[in-house]
Amino acid sequence: MPVPSLNASWLASLPEATRNKFIASLSPAEAHLLLHNWPSWARPEQLPPAGDWRVWLLLAGRGFGKTRTGAEHIRAQAIARAARRFALVAPTASDARDVMVEGESGILAVSPPWERPRYEPSKRRLTWPKWRNSNPFQCR
Repeated sequence: MPVPSLNASWLASLPEATRNKFIASLSPAEAHLLLHNWPSWARPEQLPPAGDWRVWLLLAGRGFGKTRTGAEHIRAQAIARAARRFALVAPTASDARDVMVEGESGILAVSPPWERPRYEPSKRRLTWPKWRNSNPFQCR
């Protein structure tokens, strides 16, 4: 089945039978990879702006997905090795830990098993794997 633009809107627009057929056609590995492909699920305003920039302000209300958007952006930057250090800024260290790292939309929750960083709470540190395996189901 041709896929013009694989994203949640396109998938939701399909008739239920076609949608189910498409999902059933995916191998387990493809389905798992799709599940963790944020650009496929994000709304356009949740994706980083184009161009060369240093600050991206997400000024939005409750339920927009700011935490998820930030976690996914940090994950993408870490995996792409686009940056070596990140600062998670919150009112308190426990807020950063409880929401941004360990929360339901935090970095650990959005990271697939093969890209999940090692979390050292006592050092307040996340460390991503040094390499990325082409077969994510063999990476530990």
